[in-house]
Amino acid sequence: MSEVWVSHDELAEAVGETGAVILCAACGGRSLFIPKKPCGYLLELLGSQRMGYLCAVFGGMQVVVPNLRRGEPFKDRILSRLEAGEKPDAIAQALGVTTRYVRRLKKQLRGIPEPQRQYRLL
Repeated sequence: MSEVWVSHDELAEAVGETGAVILCAACGGRSLFIPKKPCGYLLELLGSQRMGYLCAVFGGMQVVVPNLRRGEPFKDRILSRLEAGEKPDAIAQALGVTTRYVRRLKKQLRGIPEPQRQYRLL
């Protein structure tokens, strides 16, 4: 199942600004499965009305919630934890960075080049 990155504005449109801030503060930078019907810890976190809106818009999808925390990216600490065999989700949660960033560093650690984003025309 592929992940869909969701912006803060998209979340705010679905669950309101307060709901978006609550979700980003609790789960920012991590991948979450949004159920089709309200249930689980997200229901407790957001409440039934906001969770209903979230399910209506993103239900059945694996989404990456934006990370609203700002600070040093901790690249050296991430690389040492990856070398120790820790999982990207656990590292992201512990250090307050996105799982996407940790996975990107993991690829660099393995020597896999980043894909070319744009081809040259000439």
